[in-house]
Amino acid sequence: MPEIMAKIRWYPLGPTAGPFVPIKKNDLDSVAKKLGVNISLEEVVGKNYQEIEGVIREETMDSTLEEITQTVVTVSADDERRFRDAVRALIRKYGAPRTTYATWGSTDRGKWIVAELCDEKNGWS
Repeated sequence: MPEIMAKIRWYPLGPTAGPFVPIKKNDLDSVAKKLGVNISLEEVVGKNYQEIEGVIREETMDSTLEEITQTVVTVSADDERRFRDAVRALIRKYGAPRTTYATWGSTDRGKWIVAELCDEKNGWS
């Protein structure tokens, strides 16, 4: 089976629209080891990122997706069951990603599985 890969993007908007809890590399490494998948973490600081009195302010209208502040978790596996289990574990811990752009850069199969698993947990955040 070809590799299934998903880039799952969370935006830093707090627990109502961003991840339920902060995403930490050591937590992702534990999931990857337990389930036999590859998981990587990338923290993107947007080109217009500002924090004012603890509140994130970022103008995103004229920015590409890659220029917006976000946490990108990439999950990949050769086995669909293990891939599903890993994505399900991430959604359970961090919540479903916020927008349909959340899987931009994924394989078609990866996007489809993430969408299916988000729906399983009552939809996108």
